[in-house]
Formats: sequence, structure tokens, C-alpha cells
Amino acid sequence: MADDNKLAENKLIILYLLDKMDVALSNNDISQFAMERNIMDYINVQQALSQLTDSGYIEAFNEKSTTRYSITHEGSGVLSLFHNRITEWLKSAANEYILNNKQRIRSEYETSANYFPEINGEYLVKCAVCGLDGNQIMELDVVVPTKSQAQLICNNWKRNINNICSTIYQAIIKE
Repeated sequence: MADDNKLAENKLIILYLLDKMDVALSNNDISQFAMERNIMDYINVQQALSQLTDSGYIEAFNEKSTTRYSITHEGSGVLSLFHNRITEWLKSAANEYILNNKQRIRSEYETSANYFPEINGEYLVKCAVCGLDGNQIMELDVVVPTKSQAQLICNNWKRNINNICSTIYQAIIKE
């Protein structure tokens, strides 16, 4: 019986995390949250995700070869009925994780940067940022002479997306 209660609480904390984060989370993000805090081991995380998906409380989809999860309307309903069964410690742990990781996860979800070799030996770097609705807000294509420059642009784009977009917007709307 105690194991059933623990499994139920594990499922509820995943629903809580997905609901509060307000953006789809990767399997890795959910596993990291649970395992770093000794809430669940990897197998229990996967079992809970599978059961929540099968019951229709969360939705799994693939994006860029990563499985992401989002809470469904049914999952939100279950959470609102049973949120009081989540211990305050677990809620606090989830809230701390959200506070410390929301911006990083959102920017990873919303940005992309890839490079491709060109016939002439140069590299085409394609960078983009999308809104939460999935619509592209900005795209930047740059050709650079070396692979290391292409990699650096990709890394900097992902790491500094807010500053880059702000700077570009300020520069192009300046009168």
C-alpha cells in the first residue's frame, strides 16, 4: 500500500512540475529533477511517465530527437483534485527547480542553431528563435570560414539568445 501511495505521489509531482513549468519538458529534464533530489530513480521516472501518458494525463511528443512531455487538460483536472496529496517538501523542490531552470529550458526549447558545410569549404550557420506557439520570431543565416567559428556562433546563440535578440531589435528599430 505504501508503494502505491509513493507511486501516486511521484505521478502527481510530475504533473505539478509540468503544470507549473508551463512549457514541455524533456525526459532528461524530468529525470534530472527527480534523481538529483532522490525523489525517484530513473526506472521509476520512466514508469511514471509511461503510466501518465497511457492514462492521457500527459502527452509525449518527439522534437529534435528528444521526447518532450506536456500536461493535458485531463492531467490538470487530476492535479487540481489531488494536489493536496503532494508533500510540501516535494512542492518546494519542484518550485526551486522551476525557479532555477525555467529560463534555461525555455531558451533551449525556443532556440535552434545548426551549421552545415558548404561546397566551397565555408560553413552556413542557421540560427532561429521561436515563440511558445512554435512560430518563428527571428532567423539569422551567416556564412563563416571555419568550423570552429560556426560552432562558436551556435553556442553563443543558445547561451545569449535574450541579449542577442534585444540588441538586434534595438538596432533595427532605432530611428
